[in-house]
Amino acid sequence: MQILANTANRRTTGSVILLCLLLFFLSPSKVQAGESRVTDAKGHGLISLVSRWEKKSVKEQVYSEVYSPNKEVLGFYTKDWSTDTLSHDSLKKNTDKITGIATFTYKINSEGKLVGKTPKAALKVSRQNDIETLALVHNLSSSGFNRQLIHSILTDPDLRAKTISEIYKTLIKNGYDGVNIDFENISPQDRQYLNYFMEELKAKLGPDALKVTISVPAKTWDNPTDGWSGAFDYGHLAKTADKIMLMTYDEHWLGGTPGPVASQPWVEKAAAYSSAVIPGEKVLLGIGNYGYDWIEGGAGYKTVQQRNAVALALNHGAEIQWDASSQTPYFNYWKSSKKHVVWFESIQSAAFKLDLVRKYGLAGIAIWRLGFEAPSFWDVVEDKLNGTN
Repeated sequence: MQILANTANRRTTGSVILLCLLLFFLSPSKVQAGESRVTDAKGHGLISLVSRWEKKSVKEQVYSEVYSPNKEVLGFYTKDWSTDTLSHDSLKKNTDKITGIATFTYKINSEGKLVGKTPKAALKVSRQNDIETLALVHNLSSSGFNRQLIHSILTDPDLRAKTISEIYKTLIKNGYDGVNIDFENISPQDRQYLNYFMEELKAKLGPDALKVTISVPAKTWDNPTDGWSGAFDYGHLAKTADKIMLMTYDEHWLGGTPGPVASQPWVEKAAAYSSAVIPGEKVLLGIGNYGYDWIEGGAGYKTVQQRNAVALALNHGAEIQWDASSQTPYFNYWKSSKKHVVWFESIQSAAFKLDLVRKYGLAGIAIWRLGFEAPSFWDVVEDKLNGTN
């Protein structure tokens, strides 16, 4: 019995030593504040932290045999109406594929305060699955992205400081890992003021290992006078942002003429330009999973979700066509004596864009938006970003 006891003790001691060695040599390298999992190093006691590292290390060793998330997959999480659960359902179903979310939650007002309801359920799911969380701050109003509002904030040093302080307090209070700035329709004359804002934001958030990211309009060259993209100095923003999300979608939009939402040649030109002025490891390529339905010769009709596009065509007896030049699908149908033209992003067209992530050495993708995708979309993401295809 004593021999058995000694043997058991030696085995126990050996297991403890092996566990300690594994934790020492393997686990810390998985958790690096300021990169992608900053919450792992904040607000936890030593025992809790070691336990989480151990579980994470085992999970990653097993999981990497079937799926190795070496590219970031960020999803924009939205709730467009009170009962909208599309983004949340997608998040819960794909926690093993998604590495981060940006919650489209906080609208900035004229006083520099953030208005919005914190998506606590999304944050809970994300924390339970080691998914990075970013609070998206925007200037969208009922009439569109408010240019005058953002001008008044960016050009006033005191208001800039107040806004940044509000962002900081919101992140700390709700346990976010960082922020995603989504200021759109900025006057090109405010280009330098946007740079100031991002510098000051980084100075405030950086010491607490809070990530600073920004969504930028896609462009294929820098035109500082352009009314939509001129305010965004890619090169300068790259100095302060931890990640930059390229909005490589809405090449054609609901308020314009019919056409591809994201043609492959246009997206590739944007990816090539951005990677020339921004370090590739900071760039997330925007992937749209939607389309638009226009009335020919008239106004835009509605947004079409990727997951519903094929059904829409079938319901109207329309044949889906493939446009070789843009590498995107489209179809036409008639309703109430009016011709509708639909262009949308399918999993096939998304595959061509996903190839660009590896080609240009980008960090990963940013999906607009969670919940619009077809179920097989995730298989394509896995194959293109982390597989062999």
